[in-house]
Amino acid sequence: MTSHYEPNIYEKIGGALKSIRLEKKMTLKDIEAISDLAGPTISNIERGKQNVSLGWIVHYSNALQINPSEVFLRAFKDDFQTQQLNKMYERFGPYKTDETE
Repeated sequence: MTSHYEPNIYEKIGGALKSIRLEKKMTLKDIEAISDLAGPTISNIERGKQNVSLGWIVHYSNALQINPSEVFLRAFKDDFQTQQLNKMYERFGPYKTDETE
């Protein structure tokens, strides 16, 4: 369960999709024109208000002409970095300077 301060999985994926779309300077109408995706559905998903299937993400990624992995890498970048840092801390322990010893 996520708190209301932490974006949920749907918000992260939707935010990633929206940021990619905007970087490509595409509107919702552009996506509608090149796919069978409806504008209101796209909008709801980009805002994290609607559940999304993996197939839908692949279809939208095709409309954006990107690899679907880009969506997940962007959506969970912070989570991946945190996991890597935690693994490093577990393996090597906390960083200590001469002043903290």
